[in-house]
Amino acid sequence: MSANLNNQSSSDFLRPYVNFEINGLDDYLKFLGYHYFSEISLRNYNIHEKGIDMALDMTCSIDLLEMLAHFNKNRWGKSNNLSDSPLLKGSNHLAEDNPSIDLDIEELTLFLNDTSIIIKRTSEKTIVQQFNGIITELANHYIYFTRGLTEKPYEIFIPVFEDNIDNPPLDTPNKKPQSYFDFWGIYLETQEDALIYDLNRNTFIPADLDLSMH
Repeated sequence: MSANLNNQSSSDFLRPYVNFEINGLDDYLKFLGYHYFSEISLRNYNIHEKGIDMALDMTCSIDLLEMLAHFNKNRWGKSNNLSDSPLLKGSNHLAEDNPSIDLDIEELTLFLNDTSIIIKRTSEKTIVQQFNGIITELANHYIYFTRGLTEKPYEIFIPVFEDNIDNPPLDTPNKKPQSYFDFWGIYLETQEDALIYDLNRNTFIPADLDLSMH
């Protein structure tokens, strides 16, 4: 089934006059929903001259720790290896069904019972290609960003771009990261403001974060 995006609403993204149809969009969303035990929806989109950048919402009725446990047991987002994922496989199939349109995910938000995880694209196709790696690092760093399981995050922003950090540490690279595995922005239940988590040091760093620019 195809979707005519000229008939759908978009509040945050720009929508020029270009008219596109995405063949197989409904099947794509259902495929992702099946493999991630989630309800998947197209929240927003940006139509440009060559294609469409999408913002997807993934709503999954489990807690973050439970999701990570299912992922580690290859039950949630089951895949053959770290570089493969249902998101990558489904996106490749969608691209094959729409060879004349450049399709990409600009933002993916994962809504869990206790946490929201907002993943932003760093460059072309990075969310699709690195989604498994991001979830793996969430599992690897869970013990650290929960401060030894004593605190729960209720929002995680991946990654934090350098432009969004005021007064960063002196040894922080002065450029936007091309990696998801340098800095994240995390809201903890006991903190009023967001904190910067440094994945290379396994700790929070003293810096001010303006998430409104993220």
